[in-house]
Amino acid sequence: MELCLRLFNYGPNLSLFTTENIHGKTYYTMNPDIKYRYFSQVEFSPITSPENFLTTKSKDTYRIFCLGASTTVGYPYWYNAAFSSFLRDRLQKQFPNKKCEIINLGMTATNSYTAVDIARELVDYEPDLLIVYDGHNEFYGALGIASRETLGASRWIAKAYLRLVHVRTFQLLRNTVSNIASIFSAPAPAEGRGTMMERLSRGKYIPYASPTYYDALSIFKENLHEIQNICNDHKIPIMISSQVSNLRGQRPFISGEYPGSSANTKELYHANFEKGVSLLNAENIDSALVVFRTLLSFDTLRADVHYFLGKCYEKKNNPAEALKEFVKARDDDQLRFRASSDLNDMLRQNCTRENEFFVDIEQLFKENSRDSLIGNELIVEHLHPNAWGYFLMAKEYARVMRQHHLFATNEEWNNAVPVDENELWQQRHVTEFDERLAKRKTEILTASWPFKQLTVPVVSSIKPEDALGNIIENVVRGDWNWLDGHKQTANYYLQRGEKENAAKEFETIINQIPDDVQPYLQLAHIYLEMGKLEKVKNVLTSSLAIEKTILAYRALGDIALNQNKPLEAVSYYEAMTIFNQSVNEKLQNGYLLAFAQYRAGNNELARNQLLLLLQLKPDYLPAIELLTKISKK
Repeated sequence: MELCLRLFNYGPNLSLFTTENIHGKTYYTMNPDIKYRYFSQVEFSPITSPENFLTTKSKDTYRIFCLGASTTVGYPYWYNAAFSSFLRDRLQKQFPNKKCEIINLGMTATNSYTAVDIARELVDYEPDLLIVYDGHNEFYGALGIASRETLGASRWIAKAYLRLVHVRTFQLLRNTVSNIASIFSAPAPAEGRGTMMERLSRGKYIPYASPTYYDALSIFKENLHEIQNICNDHKIPIMISSQVSNLRGQRPFISGEYPGSSANTKELYHANFEKGVSLLNAENIDSALVVFRTLLSFDTLRADVHYFLGKCYEKKNNPAEALKEFVKARDDDQLRFRASSDLNDMLRQNCTRENEFFVDIEQLFKENSRDSLIGNELIVEHLHPNAWGYFLMAKEYARVMRQHHLFATNEEWNNAVPVDENELWQQRHVTEFDERLAKRKTEILTASWPFKQLTVPVVSSIKPEDALGNIIENVVRGDWNWLDGHKQTANYYLQRGEKENAAKEFETIINQIPDDVQPYLQLAHIYLEMGKLEKVKNVLTSSLAIEKTILAYRALGDIALNQNKPLEAVSYYEAMTIFNQSVNEKLQNGYLLAFAQYRAGNNELARNQLLLLLQLKPDYLPAIELLTKISKK
């Protein structure tokens, strides 16, 4: 049966990578169908990495793989604002002559089961470093203990499943059971609607220190150890990061039932809670503190009470106490979308062997937040950084790499090109389109459960005259992808005569999808219209490394000729002869070659070239005139 199923290609291809031939070279790229390893109950199509890397790794290439979930992906942005892209751009700036591949393998709505499953295969792809940023999704991510895509609390069952899912007979059995079960069972309440957060987790609340809470932490610890052991066995350096989340700006999602058994007690507790909030809003901080402390005496695990106590201390300019309460509020939140202190402590304590390096991203964000209270200055909602936050993460990863002499020797790091942080930030490949796209995605996310208890999410409408907003709306709805959105935005800017902004769109496309030659040519054309000839030359020269085109050679030849560099022009014009051309094209381009040879003092070569043109068209006047001029000398 297995042989027959394979013969007839039953089921999806679950390989980690697929191969693709680009301009005569074979590359690996992340397989979009890998999602079927982890999602079978909930329909989901996570975006997968656009990075390609050569199937045959050169000896001078340093290869980094990044593992994790939506923060690794760069949500609510696309990959161009992920820490992996910022890190790649930073390293290329510092080491222009060194080769570094950074492949982002993050996948939204997954957890450490996915990370360890992928890590197990990565050893065959010659990694020089693994960066793991994972932990927020441990409860609700695919195969998580409280997820709708779960196999329960048994880790060995989950691991066996991840092995068996590659067997086509098992896929057939799984699909058959799933189809039969769907006939006799009602769909999950959130199925078919709502965000992925809602569909995976709604109704699955986990009190602090409950058996489910500790089971999940135990699974995470074992998965983390397995990833570390894989790296240790194959001598692969690994960087493991603490998890950062919004403390100051995110009220707990679920605080649990009000304490007390009687309705009157619950009603009184609720009334006093609302009284405390009113006192806080009225700036009557001391009275609010008394109310919240009293409430906490009834239930020390009330996350919302801890949160508002933190707000009180923040108002009293006591950030140390505020931080304690905000952290307690996050840890006691029964909807576990944010990694708790226990999980972060586990991450901190488990990098003990050689080639295991801990990167404290949470501490980094504290140091860059007002009063060390992480809030919306760096986090867009409950846990995803904004572009500046992702930029800081990349900076910290580079710092740790330098500290431990990863990627380059200590001497090479000392001699690296100095980085102007402000300049690097200003040159980032994140445009207004990306910022507005992230803002819109965040608005849609936070309009839904659990941020708001609305049956139908309500978001602001896009005005018809807001052309950029309507482009973004098409991307959000899935009518266009990220690449389409940037191209449409570039066209919008060109119609408005905003060439600088249009150029930034194509620069961003090239930064993320460097193997398509067309954006290079379009960018060069814009630079040419702006009179930026050096940039035109740089872009076209880069394009030739991707794909040789007659347009690039012609433009480079014209520029060289105009800059009085006839020998350079000759080399470009000669390169055009390998392309199929019409008679008129042969005449025009051949004449330019002859003229460049004439300007370079090679009259005999120019004369021979002109005679060839006259064989094509005996009355071709430009060739006759130049030939006459040469003959007179």
